[in-house]
Amino acid sequence: MRKFLDEDFILQSQAAKTLYHKYAENQPIFDFHNHLSPQEIYENKSLGNLANAWLDHDHYKWRAMRSAGVDEALITGHIRKDGSVKSDEERGGSAAVLEADYNRYLAFVKTLQGCVGNPLYHWSHLELKRYFGISQPVTEDNAKEVWDKCNKLLADKSYGPRGLLEKMSVKELCTTDDPLDSLEWHEKIAKDWKNCKVRPSFRPDPAINPENPAFADYMNRLQEIDGSKFKSISDMIAALGRRMDYFKARGSLVSDHSLENDFYLPATLDDVNYIFEKAWIGKELSHEEIAKYKGWVLIELGKLYAQKGFVMQIHIGALRDQNSAMYEIAGKNVGEDSLQDFNYAAQIGCVLNAIYSAAPKARTILYNLNPKDNEALATMAANFRNCQFGPAWWFNDHKDGIEEQIRVYSRSAVLGKYVGMLTDSRSFLSYPRHEYFRRILCNFIGGLVENGEFPWNEKILGQMVKNISYQNAVDFFLE
Repeated sequence: MRKFLDEDFILQSQAAKTLYHKYAENQPIFDFHNHLSPQEIYENKSLGNLANAWLDHDHYKWRAMRSAGVDEALITGHIRKDGSVKSDEERGGSAAVLEADYNRYLAFVKTLQGCVGNPLYHWSHLELKRYFGISQPVTEDNAKEVWDKCNKLLADKSYGPRGLLEKMSVKELCTTDDPLDSLEWHEKIAKDWKNCKVRPSFRPDPAINPENPAFADYMNRLQEIDGSKFKSISDMIAALGRRMDYFKARGSLVSDHSLENDFYLPATLDDVNYIFEKAWIGKELSHEEIAKYKGWVLIELGKLYAQKGFVMQIHIGALRDQNSAMYEIAGKNVGEDSLQDFNYAAQIGCVLNAIYSAAPKARTILYNLNPKDNEALATMAANFRNCQFGPAWWFNDHKDGIEEQIRVYSRSAVLGKYVGMLTDSRSFLSYPRHEYFRRILCNFIGGLVENGEFPWNEKILGQMVKNISYQNAVDFFLE
């Protein structure tokens, strides 16, 4: 029986061990998609105690706690609907808060003990080991000891957000930002912290979803910030292009889109102008009108991204906010989402064909949430130069999902050009997930070597692993 989380965790062959320890282990991190707060990075305040650091912004952990039947007061009772954390005064004073936070932490520990086969068990213990030097599994029996040790370290200035990023050798990261954002925190970070480049990402979902009740207000705000009046949808696209320029001047390299329902039907400019005007005055749109609008806007934005040097990231298949009662209690992004199930291969093919026909140098990454779409998206990506099947995302971000994503990628494209892993997290403690991915990657390659399915050439495979771990992402995004 192997020891849990030893130095060769997941690595099952000598080739895998050599590739990981010699070539992957010490590579820095380029995190091209996450949801970290740039304000928190700039302010660099203490994350508080272990309950704050571990649980305040981690909907993966919240979801597990709900599955275990934990009372919501111990999960999001300390969080406002806008995602901010309640003050100590709101929660009854510092002594009451500390007791409540310990109870939250203990509820998670009890939950974690039952998470056999859940990636949270691996992630959480990698977090304890890499940040806090705790190697033993956390249980109810040693929970207080772990709590005290972690809290002592978290009180140190080196355990603020910046210190935690530096401990994991995060060299660049891309936050997720609305096109109307002033990016003031990114500007402030750039002036006083050089150890990690914090870049904004351009996520124009509000402008792409005309069915959203907030669409008209968003258009009004975009006009105001741009200093223009939209006479047509082309004026709106031009305004978004100027916001891209604003983002690029502040270090942005990437855009991001979330597509959750049908997103393409053929449309003319007259079609989408009519739909645009109809949405702006709050009239209900048909399913077909929404798909026509989204497809046309995605294509126009894709052309602009290529022109301005942005990588276009497309995340497909989230079914969000399915528990309306929980939405009323805690708001969005609290772990009440699941997999969408719709067929979109032809739609994404049409969108990509239109973009790449107009802009052959476009760069795109495609992510699917429903694993049934792995092969469809991987083979679609291979139709276009500089289009990648993206890393295992969200509900696929576990050992089986990562292994399958790598297998599908490797048989559909050239594994040596793979851009590696991202974090897609709101938690500053999530970066050991890159280690998790690298171990799985090295074990996959090492297994092929061990089985005689690929020749052992340490120089070639070692460089490949280094590139996938870090350099490929640098080359792809900074091209």
